Amino acid sequence: MKVLEICEAYGGGVKRQVDYLNQFDDTKDIEMTTLVSSKRGAEIPNKYLVDDRLSAFPKHPFRYLSLMKCLHKLIIEKNIQLVHAHSTIAGIAMVVYKLCYHDEIPVVFTPHAYFSEVDRGWLKNVLLKIAEKFMSHFFTKVIHVSADEEDYALTNKLVKQSQSVVINNGVPFHEYEKISHANIDFVNVARCDFQKNPQLFIKIAQKIIKAIPDSRFIWVGDGPMLNECRAEVVRLGLEDKIQFVGFRTNPYTYLEKSDIFISTSRYEGQPFSVLEAISEKMPLIITDVIGHKELVDDNGVLLTDEIIADDAQLVAAFRRVINHEPEYSQASYRLFAKKYDVMNMVDAIEQIYLSGVAA
Repeated sequence: MKVLEICEAYGGGVKRQVDYLNQFDDTKDIEMTTLVSSKRGAEIPNKYLVDDRLSAFPKHPFRYLSLMKCLHKLIIEKNIQLVHAHSTIAGIAMVVYKLCYHDEIPVVFTPHAYFSEVDRGWLKNVLLKIAEKFMSHFFTKVIHVSADEEDYALTNKLVKQSQSVVINNGVPFHEYEKISHANIDFVNVARCDFQKNPQLFIKIAQKIIKAIPDSRFIWVGDGPMLNECRAEVVRLGLEDKIQFVGFRTNPYTYLEKSDIFISTSRYEGQPFSVLEAISEKMPLIITDVIGHKELVDDNGVLLTDEIIADDAQLVAAFRRVINHEPEYSQASYRLFAKKYDVMNMVDAIEQIYLSGVAA
């Protein structure tokens, strides 16, 4: 089976899934070709193909359309039998490709979170759901990375039940050694962008630092809002307490040096950074959104809108996690071992490839 992995959003969790599929593929029955864009700035393995026209949508539609001819040539020359499109822009590319060439090649799509999950106003919400439902007609299978994500898609009729399958994301077991320190360190590993909501991270950090003075907050990750967030921290005079350190090649280093993982995302598919945190036995404080809900199981707190809006409840939630850190740490690791090992993810996706969808 010759498979094309196509990914515009080559960064963050999408990058991890694409890389893990390549790294942990242990069957001789599948030959992968991987096409990505370099616009996210991540280091790209030499064996991957790169075409930045994948990132031309929606600002440069004609440049984006010019990609289709090269994509068709690649599929023909490599004798590709199935395409796996990762995230929305890659999914759009395959929809446009099939409209242009009337190609019956099967396409597996992993949205890694739907754009319509976050409220963008009534009109945009409706238009996004119409677009996402239209796209699904071109996909043989849609892989949802969490049961919550699938439930959202089915409830909003974005996909058919027969199309949908849930395959949890997974991460490798990582040997680690916790580094002792005097402070209580909270860490997030994520792109610094709208989806990940760094403004809320700063807002929460400011309140917790006031109530718990020996706490520190660290955000690991690059993105379009990085400089804005750094400037806001300086404006607040909290440079020693809140750090936006930018991109790091080995985020595990920061997990090992920290105590509790915090995520303020507006929406998610199923974030690899949180899975990495529970593999490191870290308690969680994460927002109550799709993709997060399944990851809190006696190992932390889901931050509801009510908790976030009430300073007393917010501080109490943080204190509860701090006070129960040993128990929550063990619960995190049990959850990782039970559901989120990388080989479970890779094997399940490969079974989709080999299941006859390309027949």
